[in-house]
Formats: sequence, C-alpha cells, structure tokens
Amino acid sequence: MQLRSLALAAGLAVAFSASGDTGLPPMMIRVEGQAHAPGQYTVVAGGRLSQALAAARPKLEAYEPGIALVRESERVEQIRLRAGLEHDLITLQKSKDSSIANAATGLLRWLDGHDATGRIPLSVNDMRLMQVQPKSDPPLESGDVLIIPSRSKTIKVMGAVAAPCELHHEPLRDARDYLSACPTNAGADPNDLYVVQPDAHTVRIGIAMWNRADPQSVAPGGVIYVPIRQRAVDTVDGTFNAEFAAFVATQVLHP
Repeated sequence: MQLRSLALAAGLAVAFSASGDTGLPPMMIRVEGQAHAPGQYTVVAGGRLSQALAAARPKLEAYEPGIALVRESERVEQIRLRAGLEHDLITLQKSKDSSIANAATGLLRWLDGHDATGRIPLSVNDMRLMQVQPKSDPPLESGDVLIIPSRSKTIKVMGAVAAPCELHHEPLRDARDYLSACPTNAGADPNDLYVVQPDAHTVRIGIAMWNRADPQSVAPGGVIYVPIRQRAVDTVDGTFNAEFAAFVATQVLHP
C-alpha cells in the first residue's frame, strides 16, 4: 500500500511537471474522502485541480458537485465574514419583534457550530473538459485540502423557519415547494429565498407575486436559506441575508 501511494504521488508530480518547469518549490496538498488514493501529495507549482482528481481517483460513490477545495488564504476573509454575521445576529436578538429575535437566536446557534473553512466555489465537470476550461480548473496552492464527499440524499432548510429541517431530495422540485414541509415563521422575508447548491454557488430567487422567479431546483446536499425579513436586517446591515447565505456556501459536505 505504501509503495502504491508513493507511486501515485510520483505520478501526480510527473503530470504536473508536464506543464513546464516554474522554478518554484514543490507544494504539499491533501486529499480526503471518497477517493481510491487519499492522503498527502507533493506536487510542483502550477498543478491544477483536475490533475489532483485524476491522481486521487474518486470512487463511484463520490459526489462530484460537492467536491470542496479548502484553502487557508481564503479562510481569513471568511473568519471576518463570520465575525460580522455574529455581531449582526446579537444585535437582531435584541429586536422587540419576537419573531426576529427568535430567528436570530436560531442562526446564532447554527453559527456557533460552523467555523470558517476556506472553501472556494468550484465547477467540477468531466476532467478532460476541465483541462481546456481554466476557469473550471484552478491552480492549486500549497496547503490546499481537497475533500471528496459521498452523494447526499437530502436537502436542508434553515433560517427564519419554525425549526431547521433536513428533507428527502426530490429531483426537479422547486425550492419553494420544500417550505410546505418546513414552514417559515413570522420573521421570514416574504419576497426572497436563497438556494445554496452543493458546489457552493448561491442564487437568490424571488417568491412574491411581484418578483416571482422561474422554478429553481436544489441539488442533493443543497441548502435553502430562508432570510430574515429585510426591513429588520436593514437596521443593522442591509447585506446580512446575502452574506449569511454566502457563509453557508463555505461549508463542506461530510466526506
């Protein structure tokens, strides 16, 4: 097994070297989760995500949309984001409107259990296509961690709801329809929802009659964030809901 791992690591380095000698020192990355060859890899500068995936060889049960690239340089900004969200929620807890205060308390409880990860959004497609689409195949940095999760069968609903829910995923079901099984509370914004897909991309959708968007499905492992009423968050930070959804997107599916 050790010889096999060393051979795979060497193969990865050779593949990365093919892109040219950069003259820069080699880097260390780590692969975790549903891969045939997880562990530490030494790679040359300039190596890209698709090459790491090719070396790690994801298993059949791996869930490509949920693959996460975690980077320490990104985590610093996410720590600042988290601190700002915590400050805003503590302020909203003091609202005279109990529905707003209760929603803020629930989100603070969630925030307490979720740290900044350093995850960056990815679009993981066929590895051969990634190699000719540089935007979908980012270069790696030393210390990067690549996490390959199992496929999820559920979606989560959180935010200004009576209680957070984990619901069975239904293909092509509109995000709004999940709320029938996970009702909102009086502190919910009546105009918008945020859908956080498992690849960390987030979309805001209108749900009122005046701004109703086209149906928006949620992929397995995705999250529906029900925002706190916008008039309430405007008193602390008008961008709070968008930033909270962005922080939700930084979380990683369980490997």
